[in-house]
Amino acid sequence: MGVHQGSCYCGNITVTVKTEEPFAETVPRECGCGYCTMHGAAWASTPNATLEIEIQNEAAINLFEQGSDTARFWLCQRCGVVPAVTCDIDGHRKGAVNANCMLERAEFPAARKSNPKELSADQKKDRWSDLWIEKVVIKDCWDVGL
Repeated sequence: MGVHQGSCYCGNITVTVKTEEPFAETVPRECGCGYCTMHGAAWASTPNATLEIEIQNEAAINLFEQGSDTARFWLCQRCGVVPAVTCDIDGHRKGAVNANCMLERAEFPAARKSNPKELSADQKKDRWSDLWIEKVVIKDCWDVGL
């Protein structure tokens, strides 16, 4: 199984993707919304994977919802970097990682532009249900209730 790691700049939020698929060959999606553009996010995911999000200091993170309030961005308050996004779909948490935060970021293909802000909340969830990582585990973190 391939293990792919990344983090925010200061290392407070670390992400690990475990998959049998060649994750660095995944084409990241460069979201055209203002929030993702301002954070330089290019979201990478493959459904047949596990995403582990680990927090070192939970007091120094923020779960930010914007736009349609369907996705939660894992924002480090120390360094301002967003390494992951999650969404609960039909009681099941799915997620994606910011390819620019991964150790192997130089190996990913160029991101393709996407513009989910033109979709309704239900259309976004349908799209993410097909694209995002199937299993998300939050490690060493308080119960955020989300």
